[in-house]
Amino acid sequence: MEIRKELITPEMAKKLLEMNDNNRRIRPLRYSRYAKDMKEGRWLDDTAEMIKITKSGKLADGQNRMMAVVIANIPIFFHVAYGLEDSVFPVLDTGASRNATDVFKIAGVKNDSQIPSIINTFNILKTSYQRSQQINKTLTNAELLDQYNLEPEFWQFVFRKTASWYDGFSKIVPMSTIGGMFATFYHIHKEDAVDFMDQLCKGINVQNPSIELLRKRLIQEKLSNKKTTVTFRNVLIIKVWNFYRNNQSVKTLKFIPETESFPKPI
Repeated sequence: MEIRKELITPEMAKKLLEMNDNNRRIRPLRYSRYAKDMKEGRWLDDTAEMIKITKSGKLADGQNRMMAVVIANIPIFFHVAYGLEDSVFPVLDTGASRNATDVFKIAGVKNDSQIPSIINTFNILKTSYQRSQQINKTLTNAELLDQYNLEPEFWQFVFRKTASWYDGFSKIVPMSTIGGMFATFYHIHKEDAVDFMDQLCKGINVQNPSIELLRKRLIQEKLSNKKTTVTFRNVLIIKVWNFYRNNQSVKTLKFIPETESFPKPI
């Protein structure tokens, strides 16, 4: 077996793909994200993840990366292993791809297991009430890391507050939801965001009855076998935030998707 680093052009990638007679595990979502990272200069060459080619010329590992090169239409350097036995073909390319936590950990980001999901929830919430401007805005792992690197101190601050509230609420609500909501509210009003989350998650000095109503609803949901959707829970939290901001109170919390749109926090 011979390993060397070489520049793979879109033409070379296309030929490698054409050599295959078994096109398993080609994943549009994955290679589309790879291609986006390549075009936007986020793709890293020296990751030690090799393109593997058998003695008969079959592409044993790297189909999604080669497809991405074709789509991006730019040459990319890869480490390529030549001369593998054809018998290894069925057992390669069966591992899981790196997720956002892996990417953050490799980049040396503290609290890498939670911050990516917090940022992702923050983005999802924004997408939900800005849907017309946010179509197809799902971020790649590299883009999530870029977003973190724009405000690393802020996201670490969000994590610390989130961890405290998560424990204070007996882990009733996921950290990703708490952190995503707090980041959303914090961009609207810093002091109100902290005060609202303190009341909601710690239940101390709750001043707005709607917050107490929401606390009971979330606790009941956690203890019940009948679960509501994540969207429904998010809507209720944002609605109560809006009640809090307007100093309003309600006797019941409800959301009717057929007649109501996802609320925008104020």
